[in-house]
Amino acid sequence: MVRILANGDIVQDDDPRVRANAQHRDNASRQEFFNMGLNAGRVPLQQQAARAGGRSPFSELNQQLVNMGFPLWNLGNQVVEPVMSILLLFLLMMVGVRGLLLVGLIYVVSHLSQR
Repeated sequence: MVRILANGDIVQDDDPRVRANAQHRDNASRQEFFNMGLNAGRVPLQQQAARAGGRSPFSELNQQLVNMGFPLWNLGNQVVEPVMSILLLFLLMMVGVRGLLLVGLIYVVSHLSQR
């Protein structure tokens, strides 16, 4: 395989410049770790465990809302989760029906343009 260096050069994996950059990154990350103050930039243990399982804070919040009784509902072939339902209600209150229709139109156009 090949690697692309910061200056744009394309080199093989065994190139000494690739190894030098990898060692430099490792050293920099260690220095950043040791230079952190107490609790500065640290993530609580519960969030680390949740992210380690591949779950985001939004999926955790969705799961808690479902456990509290908020329903999941379908819009076409898309499942609308409780966080999105709450966001839609908030948008409805803030921008009204016309704004919500505009947001829906923008979503549909952007979704169709990705295909």
